[in-house]
Amino acid sequence: MIIRRRLGGLVLLGACALPGAAIAAAPTSPETATPALPQEFASGDPAFYEVPNPIPAGEHGDLVRWQVVASSFTNRYRIMYLSETVAGAPTVVTGLVEAPDDLAPFGGWRLLLYGHSATGFGDHCAPSSAIDDPSVDLDGADEFERFGSDSWVVVSTDYEGLGGPGIHPLLVGVSAGRSMLDAGRAARQLPTLYVGPTTLVAGFEEGGHAALWAGELAPAWTPEQSIVATAVAAPATEVAALATSAASQPGSEYLPLAIATGLASTGPEALVALGTILTPAGSELLSQWDGACFGADLTVPGPYLSADLTTVEPFASSMAENTAGSVATAGPVLIIHGDADARVPVEHSAALLARLCAAGQVAERRVLAGTTHGSVLSDLSSSGVDWLTGVADGTATPVSSCG
Repeated sequence: MIIRRRLGGLVLLGACALPGAAIAAAPTSPETATPALPQEFASGDPAFYEVPNPIPAGEHGDLVRWQVVASSFTNRYRIMYLSETVAGAPTVVTGLVEAPDDLAPFGGWRLLLYGHSATGFGDHCAPSSAIDDPSVDLDGADEFERFGSDSWVVVSTDYEGLGGPGIHPLLVGVSAGRSMLDAGRAARQLPTLYVGPTTLVAGFEEGGHAALWAGELAPAWTPEQSIVATAVAAPATEVAALATSAASQPGSEYLPLAIATGLASTGPEALVALGTILTPAGSELLSQWDGACFGADLTVPGPYLSADLTTVEPFASSMAENTAGSVATAGPVLIIHGDADARVPVEHSAALLARLCAAGQVAERRVLAGTTHGSVLSDLSSSGVDWLTGVADGTATPVSSCG
């Protein structure tokens, strides 16, 4: 008997009596058409998330659609924009934009690119979709609101595969960095906004990994988008170490499967390899992730994988390749981490700092006593934002924790 399970666009074929036997077919790329002007969708129109077929031709970062979202004190928009998969195929990505309800200053608003924490694999786990849907309990939607400011526009990508076609390549650096940078290009094309050249970056957990990759990719991917400074909190940069530590951490046991699923979305070799280590419980959890986001009460006890990801190829090599922080960026970096973080151990940011220092990066690391994983987000949206503002204003001199 063959069971067919689908996680977004990921199809696993497995025999019930042979746990872990799986084969997956790579998704086909949609055809592209001629360029089209950005289209405004009426507020609340669910057709906004329908993938255009064919995908319009254009440059990555071109705005495809936008939609006004109800908000009491700010101007808020959903956006859909062009980007590229890791394989270089055209795709569309969605996100959120929030702007002050005021006239832009001379030279335009500053732009903050924000990367949210891991939310799940289903399209309903995209913060841009969940932000006004009370039926979805999603911390990532609340994160976005914390970074609104009267001095800048904030744009938060949903990341590739969340709200758009395909599977979300969780912790795949090239995908995450491109999604963030292309969101910045798209936000600057909104006809209702006047955004200037100043670009800042912030990110929490998965978003910290994405933010650092955005800094690495920016000079080649969006050279017009010079990043002034980057602030991250509890960044999930040590992908292999995170997979190892999470396996024995209560409440985080699912993370190795999530990491493997994200990496497997990038190519057929990894998809087949995932099938060889997937347990029946892992297969069941994958099927439940179609309808539930991370953090939901899923009653599927592990183990979910039959092997340590660090010992299985191509996952071992892929995790090493997607470790962030090996390349110095032009702007300074601030790392904030709590020493009571049970999700992303504080030692992980120490390893990140050492790598950044070796690369010649100006980087500061602040370790907060007694601060947990969730609590450190508040510090990023307060002291981290103050630091970003000070660097952009020229009133704060970045310090280095190196040496």
